[in-house]
Amino acid sequence: MSDHAGKASFSGSPVVVGVIPDQNPVVWVKALELAHSLNAPLIAAFVDPASSRIEWAPGDFVLPNAVNTAVEPEEETSIAAAELKENLAAGAANHATAWSLRIIGGDPALAIGRLAAAVKASTIVVGARRPGIIAKVDDLVSGSMFHHLMTTQTVPVLGIPSPDAQ
Repeated sequence: MSDHAGKASFSGSPVVVGVIPDQNPVVWVKALELAHSLNAPLIAAFVDPASSRIEWAPGDFVLPNAVNTAVEPEEETSIAAAELKENLAAGAANHATAWSLRIIGGDPALAIGRLAAAVKASTIVVGARRPGIIAKVDDLVSGSMFHHLMTTQTVPVLGIPSPDAQ
């Protein structure tokens, strides 16, 4: 048996992309292009760090029902996810890539990592740090999600730089 047994291959294995409201659209477009080039589905992961609802049971077992079917329509997360889904659909209109949106909760890096492992993703795509002093302070306080993913995942992590970065 090879050392790569049980690991996802690039071709056909899902690509997971972290998405947030008001994210620079270049992250979504690059993730769509990558998934298309790999002939793979794209899974957009919207993480609500304040949510106690998660798709995971102890032992990293993925629950059979996705959280997005259980979120109340009036909840802030549900409203944000609905708007995000509309924006993602508009951005994907000119791409022939199959995609879906998953709502997950908890620490963003851990939640995205668990999702990637559960779907045997070939790649995780995230937007790199936003420019500005507030983003730098946030990274100092909570740490960079990109760094957390790079140091904890077994699949490649692709950081898409902000076009505003200098």
